[in-house]
Amino acid sequence: MKEMVKLAGLAAEAAKFWDLNLDFTADSLEALEKLAQMIYKTNMNQPLPEDTLASVSDLYGAYLGEVLLRSGLGDLGFAWTENGEGEAGIGHGDIWMAPVTKVYKRITLGPEHDLMTFFEVMFGLAIGAIDLNDPRMHVLNQETA
Repeated sequence: MKEMVKLAGLAAEAAKFWDLNLDFTADSLEALEKLAQMIYKTNMNQPLPEDTLASVSDLYGAYLGEVLLRSGLGDLGFAWTENGEGEAGIGHGDIWMAPVTKVYKRITLGPEHDLMTFFEVMFGLAIGAIDLNDPRMHVLNQETA
């Protein structure tokens, strides 16, 4: 899925407009998070068109996915792939992650969808450091919070 790699490069170029350096390292996710927060605040004050939100999510989701791949997941066999619904993501074996969807949630729903946390959890899952089937793992939702 070369188009995702191309989009990631365009994302890094576009971020320069805001003086943000997206250099495809995990450290650059701080700048991506800052940009996502700016977009979120803009969207909260004056809702952006859905096609704009989708395009931004594609662009910066591709970047987030490339950071995961270049940070070691590519060496473990992970690559861009599509799920059964045609959505682009990072996958290998039974693990599939959706960085584009995560960016969309971050820019539309807010900081509780932190991109660095996504990176850390997905990376941990991919290397076997996190087991989502472990009964000690749980997800808080409004009913349990």
